[in-house]
Amino acid sequence: MSGAMNGTIETGAGRRIGAIVLAAAAIFVVLEAVLQVRSHLRFGQSVFNALRGETRYVEDERTGLKLLRPNRVFPGKEVEIRTNSLGLRSPEVSPARAPGSLRVAVVGASTVMGEMAHSNEATFAALLGERLRQRYPGRQVEVVNAGISGYRLADQVRMLRQIVLPLRPDLVIAYPGFNDFADYCRDNASVPAAQRQGLPLLTLPGWLLTVDAVRRKTVFLRTASPGRKTVRDPDAVDLAPYRGRLESLVAAAHGAGVPLLLATNARAYRAEQPVEEQMRLSEQARYFNPCFDLPGLNALYDRHNAEIVDVGRRLGVPVLPLHERIPGGRRYFADASHFAPAGERLAADTIFAFLVSGDLLGS
Repeated sequence: MSGAMNGTIETGAGRRIGAIVLAAAAIFVVLEAVLQVRSHLRFGQSVFNALRGETRYVEDERTGLKLLRPNRVFPGKEVEIRTNSLGLRSPEVSPARAPGSLRVAVVGASTVMGEMAHSNEATFAALLGERLRQRYPGRQVEVVNAGISGYRLADQVRMLRQIVLPLRPDLVIAYPGFNDFADYCRDNASVPAAQRQGLPLLTLPGWLLTVDAVRRKTVFLRTASPGRKTVRDPDAVDLAPYRGRLESLVAAAHGAGVPLLLATNARAYRAEQPVEEQMRLSEQARYFNPCFDLPGLNALYDRHNAEIVDVGRRLGVPVLPLHERIPGGRRYFADASHFAPAGERLAADTIFAFLVSGDLLGS
């Protein structure tokens, strides 16, 4: 009798567990669908693009580069991206140059592409074009936005060599960004588990927005707090590979006889801000670089900018210290590193003033 009762209890418990699992799965599916629809409406990008074979990015067969899908419009309420035939978020550009025209190219990653910019015209590259057209009313002015989200410096060098330089620009502006940081925390896999901090990242498909939302909301559980020692010492990170890639960028431009301007990287959070404000502003950076604490990230960002300045000094390339010209905070940044509208405008104004004051484009 007792055996039968135990069997009944176990069966009932199993059914309850099964019902809980099914309910949780149903909730997950509903939440994922809501987030996908929301992303599609806001940014024109979701799993629905993949289902239709209309993903935002493609691998270019000719160059092997990740580019935006050419000649497309990705509509979104908050961000609309229009692409040209080269797979860039830029007006159409022809290899042929009109006599007396002025052509400038901006190379970089998501900040150059304008990840958070509402329209193509709202990116700092496009705004720079407006200012240059006012400065040179009698010339055809083109500013090519050659930024692609996710690009590291090695990708930018390939972009410069294979797509930008064949367009014969009068000047290339390079804003490297911070994606090279991703390599440093990958080494965390070799750190003994007892020395790691926080919870591990969930390893589920990257397109699942529910998982991404959970990761972002729990970033504080996986990153070092301000008072704790970082897993990685930022001063021990070997920046020689990064320096070499910067030098390759310079060599590619100089080899083609094209002037180059390097710009240091601006960010939303600064060491002089209150710690609580820095923690809010740095959430995106800590999400992608969980092996560094807040002081560690500040130190690493400063080291990278110092490398840009040093390479420019040694190789005779002008450097715009953009990180000194754009204040931190939410007024100028949408997150840790992408510009808000005021940041896009200030970046365009600052670059324009630097070009004019330094006579980098001639009279």
